[in-house]
Amino acid sequence: MAEDSSQYHFTASMDSGKTLCSLLKAIQFQESAVFCALPEGLKLTVEEGKCVQASAYIPADNFTEYHVRDDVDVIFKISLAVLAECLNIFGSGEEASLKMYYKCEGSPLLLVLQPQSFRNVMTDCEIWSQTPDSMLELRSPEETDVAKLVVRAGALLAVLGDVERSADVLELRLQPEPPHFTIVTYGMQDRSCIEVPECSDTLQSFSCERELTLKYQLHHLRLCMKALAISNKVVLRCSSTGLLLLQLKLERDDNKHMFSEFYIVPLLDD
Repeated sequence: MAEDSSQYHFTASMDSGKTLCSLLKAIQFQESAVFCALPEGLKLTVEEGKCVQASAYIPADNFTEYHVRDDVDVIFKISLAVLAECLNIFGSGEEASLKMYYKCEGSPLLLVLQPQSFRNVMTDCEIWSQTPDSMLELRSPEETDVAKLVVRAGALLAVLGDVERSADVLELRLQPEPPHFTIVTYGMQDRSCIEVPECSDTLQSFSCERELTLKYQLHHLRLCMKALAISNKVVLRCSSTGLLLLQLKLERDDNKHMFSEFYIVPLLDD
């Protein structure tokens, strides 16, 4: 395959697929994902109903080689579970180089993996692709951000982890004046409240144009927990319609970055 890569619409290689596997597992709450190869990098997207849309971004500079033909759209649906299993085929403790090939519409995604501990061992996988469904456009071009917070990922993960399992609704209260950022959770029999002032170590930056009170299904926010566990920081943006965007950055040992992104639709007022 490597001898004539010009026949493929998309080719890429990286020294290790381990970090990529971790990032994909962070959005693996659905069986299938839309795989899109863009000139600037890879994007894989999953959706839950019409309420949550999550994407993993792998910029092109994370690959040792990366090529996408500019005269075609490389986009297809693929089993995210199978892709993650193939990337981990030699075990979670083994680093393995990765090469990916995609020929044309209807063809499988080809993977070639070679473990670093056994240079004479190699495996190749074919993952069948499908025509993708249309993706939700959750944010309109007219929407603007009315609040933006940069939060330590570990701190937000701890908050979500400490919330009682009986809670089913999370309320965000944002305001320009103290206490600035308040998290309230509601369950069947209890209510908890956490106030985070702007001077807190949890908040790395905070801006808010006006007072906001927004509610979300706690289950939807918990879908972000695997991504939070491997990320360094998270940017929260609230739009004028209450749409919540969480942008999470994962820093690699070589100072390269990968990203995940979650759009979460708010609950309607009673």
